[in-house]
Amino acid sequence: MSLIRPLDRSDLPQVAALYELVVRSGHASPAPGLATYFESVLLDQPWADPEIPSLVHLDGDGRIVAFQGSSVRRARFNGRPIRIACAGQLAAHPDARHRAVGAALVRAYLDGPQDLTITDTANDRMRRIWTLLGGEMVHLGCIGWLRVLQPWQFTTWYARHHPGGRLASRRRPLQLLDRATTRWWRPLAPPAKPTTTSETLTPAGVVEHLDHVGARLRLHLDYDEGYVSWLFAQLTLVGGLGTPVRRLVREPDGRVIGWYVYYLQQDAVSQVLQVAAVDRHVGPTLDDLLHHAWRHGAIGVMGRLEPRLQTALAERRCRLYPTRYTSLSHSRDKDISAVLASEQSLLTRLDGEWWIQDREVELTGLG
Repeated sequence: MSLIRPLDRSDLPQVAALYELVVRSGHASPAPGLATYFESVLLDQPWADPEIPSLVHLDGDGRIVAFQGSSVRRARFNGRPIRIACAGQLAAHPDARHRAVGAALVRAYLDGPQDLTITDTANDRMRRIWTLLGGEMVHLGCIGWLRVLQPWQFTTWYARHHPGGRLASRRRPLQLLDRATTRWWRPLAPPAKPTTTSETLTPAGVVEHLDHVGARLRLHLDYDEGYVSWLFAQLTLVGGLGTPVRRLVREPDGRVIGWYVYYLQQDAVSQVLQVAAVDRHVGPTLDDLLHHAWRHGAIGVMGRLEPRLQTALAERRCRLYPTRYTSLSHSRDKDISAVLASEQSLLTRLDGEWWIQDREVELTGLG
């Protein structure tokens, strides 16, 4: 008889081996550090909740044949505390897939006590499972935005990083071309120097200014200093995304208007995780981010489209594109589902699992 139960610490070697086999290399022996990675992000993070655990599916012989990762986020909806389950890694052994063990795990996970379940790295198969179980696509979350900062360098970067791209580049001539093009062609002009000032964003700063920044929001994470400290520490462990940058933005008179978090990659495209700002200051906060990235050598900036950013992105000549991941949500509370897709919600890539997946590469040495 098969059994679905919470992940136990003693399960980690089996889970790591299963994930290595199914998702990573196809080998049965997990790379060093993979079990430790799962332990740190699933069992030892500050908001780990035993009522909303990661799940394993056992076959009749007691072997783990499927695994559903879970991370919990504490949030507030209309001022009251709620719990958000963030569905992470899902793996099912090939020999057990005919029994739909993966779908059974997803069903059990969505039936948990959480108020809202989200994922931002779903594939098409996962989308079909979620929608059959009452989940929904978060349509804006399936769209990315891009602001090109150095057009010639971006063109060669794009060619190198996409199938069939063979275009080589020499950095110095391209820099000169970019300087001339962005100076004389207004649609490609670099971000203007903002009127704001910015400084390093600390965990204490997030907590201190959360009520001000989120004053008119109906749904947002309920950050505390311990969790944000852990979160910022995790950002530094991710491989392949660049250097984490977190900035608190102020008006010239010193009043805080928002903050942003992104991965800076010099001579490459930088990835935005979060832009949080008072309603009328979303644009200036985004200006500070774009100028910071441009000044520090990024050739472009990209992020996930969110309701609060739409107008500001359009005004700053950002382009939209379909991402390779699908964002999904599931809630028995239709009010939460409705607010999630509105400008009264602030749930960003920083709050999901998209960015932390890359930590598998850093901790395990996997390619």
